[in-house]
Amino acid sequence: MNAIPLKRVNALLLFGILVCLILYFAKKILIPVTFAIFFAMLFAPLCNWLESKGFKRAITSTIAILLTIAVGTGIVLMVFLQGKSLVEKFPVMKERAKQITEQGKNYVNERFGINKKKQEQLVDKQIKSASQASGRLIKQSFINVTDFFTAAVLVILFMFLLLYQREKYEAFFLKLSRNVPVDEEHEMINRICKVSQQYLRGRMISIVIFTVFFTIGFLIVGLEDAFFLAFIAAVLTIIPYIGSIIGGLLPFAVAIVTTDNFNVALGALAVIGIVQAIDNYFIEPYLIGGGVSISGFFTILIIVVGGMLWGIAGIILFIPILGVAKIIFDSFPDLAPYGFLIGDQKEIKPSTKFKKFVKNRLKVLLHR
Repeated sequence: MNAIPLKRVNALLLFGILVCLILYFAKKILIPVTFAIFFAMLFAPLCNWLESKGFKRAITSTIAILLTIAVGTGIVLMVFLQGKSLVEKFPVMKERAKQITEQGKNYVNERFGINKKKQEQLVDKQIKSASQASGRLIKQSFINVTDFFTAAVLVILFMFLLLYQREKYEAFFLKLSRNVPVDEEHEMINRICKVSQQYLRGRMISIVIFTVFFTIGFLIVGLEDAFFLAFIAAVLTIIPYIGSIIGGLLPFAVAIVTTDNFNVALGALAVIGIVQAIDNYFIEPYLIGGGVSISGFFTILIIVVGGMLWGIAGIILFIPILGVAKIIFDSFPDLAPYGFLIGDQKEIKPSTKFKKFVKNRLKVLLHR
């Protein structure tokens, strides 16, 4: 076996460091561009279909933009209107929180022998330090809101330009891979678009399904503002692994401070657990399917790296980015080992298994 030259190892390490530095320091422009690319690939089939019906390119691109704005605005308005009723309950929630705090003090005093006065001194110290940081938090929140709307405008602008001149960017990509046969080039581009579309559509479908199931479950256990809490919890599931945990803690905490019945809070947790189990063992693998075939190890790794570099946006975007990278690696012989390494080696996709199962069951029923 020939040893890998040290020069090549150093070059790979330097390349990785440079990529991470670029991703981190240029994230304010790269994040909107990346979102725009994925949204453009999502709406490209719709634009192609409209253009086949005689619509001009500018009109189809504008329709895609208007749909994106309409969906985004609808989600913001829905969250605002539903969350408004929850905000009106803050006085009741505050009073309930005081009661819980008092019960906690009594428990600590009985269990650990720390009197209430000493507990209050510790709490006051923490409140004082928190109040000092509140000014910085408000300022940072204002900056974050401004950055969000700036990024949203950039996403819309980049998305329109990408859709309007999409053949040009496809031709550029083809020119970069001149050593690959033309058929394989087009196949690679189609697979990249398909993976991006499947991932985005899958996330949207899962949010809708989660919202419906969570709402039904929260209503059954008697949790108020069920739809709002269900939608927030469903959106948080976009973040793999940890999103479902955060989404489950939110309705649990709201149930504790809004109701006197602790069973409602436990019921909310039970609903989250049951729906998560249904998703893990049925919805995600059999109905939505894993369009991004990445192994569990590299999925967790890319989530951590994405969170460190781009925050929440990186946690969401780096998984499909790695999926696209895998397709590119698989298309070039020199890079194929890397594609094999990060890939999830499954002979048959669960979604394919489900389709075969339904098809076989229908055949059995028809022959009876």
